Amino acid sequence: MLRTILEGAFLFLVPFAAFGLYLYGKGQNPLQPGVWSKKSLSWLTLVALLMCLGALLTWGAAHQTARGTYTPSHVDKSGQFVPGAFR
Repeated sequence: MLRTILEGAFLFLVPFAAFGLYLYGKGQNPLQPGVWSKKSLSWLTLVALLMCLGALLTWGAAHQTARGTYTPSHVDKSGQFVPGAFR
């Protein structure tokens, strides 16, 4: 669960980090609040949300859902562990 949250946060923060690097490359200090205008923050937020949505749609299209009946993991009569599986 933590990995999912961190991946989403990373995707959301990438445009802001890229803009900070852009500002640094232009010779401006990205740590100054004055260089982050409301317009640029609006666009960065929109791009970040679109990146998260695109990642969600890509992940959903790339991964198949399991079909069939799930048999939970258990220990059989001979004492062997049988992992859960879809059948």
